[in-house]
Amino acid sequence: MNGNSERNTVLIVYGLYLLGLFTGGFSTLIGVILAHIRLEPARGSLYESHYRNMILVFWVWLAVVAIAGAFAFAGVAGLAFSLAASWPGFGLALIPAGFTVWLMLLGIAIAGIWYYWRLIKGLVLVLDDKPF
Repeated sequence: MNGNSERNTVLIVYGLYLLGLFTGGFSTLIGVILAHIRLEPARGSLYESHYRNMILVFWVWLAVVAIAGAFAFAGVAGLAFSLAASWPGFGLALIPAGFTVWLMLLGIAIAGIWYYWRLIKGLVLVLDDKPF
């Protein structure tokens, strides 16, 4: 591929990542596959750093989602056990589960800001023909 074609591929992959929120992550999965495929042919060019950025963003985001899922499971399980143990009066049983939910939401919000910051920064850099 020539430089202009590689640039277009990088822009398409960034676009797929940015659409990930609206496609349930499906377009991001397609984007990371493209980034892995195009990484070796782009070696030594300014686009290599953009592919590496997108691969990093995908794997970090996947780890955050997995950890958030574990927190969600722990929160639901903790809530169920707390409610069962405090039956019939619920009292303060909801506080630990509520804390877990807020912690999960805070982690997702911070990771979401980081996700879009890296993508928008990379998109601006590739439009200026600069490496990430």
